[in-house]
Amino acid sequence: MTYYEKQIHHRISRFVPENSVDMAFNLWKEKPFRFVIAKARNSKLGDFRKKPNEDWAIITVNENLNPYSFLITYVHEVAHHWVYEKHKGRVSPHGKEWKNAFKDLMLPFQIPEIFPEPILKALNVYMLNPKAASLSDIRLAKALKTFDPVNPDEISLLELKLGQKFLLENRLFEKHETRRTRVRCKEVRSGKYYLVHKMAMIIPE
Repeated sequence: MTYYEKQIHHRISRFVPENSVDMAFNLWKEKPFRFVIAKARNSKLGDFRKKPNEDWAIITVNENLNPYSFLITYVHEVAHHWVYEKHKGRVSPHGKEWKNAFKDLMLPFQIPEIFPEPILKALNVYMLNPKAASLSDIRLAKALKTFDPVNPDEISLLELKLGQKFLLENRLFEKHETRRTRVRCKEVRSGKYYLVHKMAMIIPE
């Protein structure tokens, strides 16, 4: 293993379940990419980017995810990478090509040695027809949430009543209407509107 491969292996090992480390690393090794651990983002859990003039694609995953959420997000983005390598952006980002790639790549991980039973049950159902955002599946999102670090003051934005105010990243917001996986929220100080994921953890006022 080269020095750079050891770096990637170590980076992956810090964030995914122990029994998944080697398989997750092998996904990188088969089709390498720049792997970036990103700061927490409420708009997304991870992303995939590839510019035609760059040799390597970039995959980012948020550092604040629990190991099970991190692994699912990681494989989700690797599936984008594999589809891009084959189709060069000529297909829908979350179309049948991505769904099939995600299913194929995720299947070896769907075992009790990696995922606790509540997550595995929800994950198996979700993977029958995976959507663009894993947290759009409420059953899976709730199962994953139970393994997040506990903050007694936090709840998910989904649980908050319409019109209620909340704190997010030390900014005060007011909850407005829900749009599929995002909630339209107004920042009280500026009056600007933002779309926040409905499973974002917030502190109610």
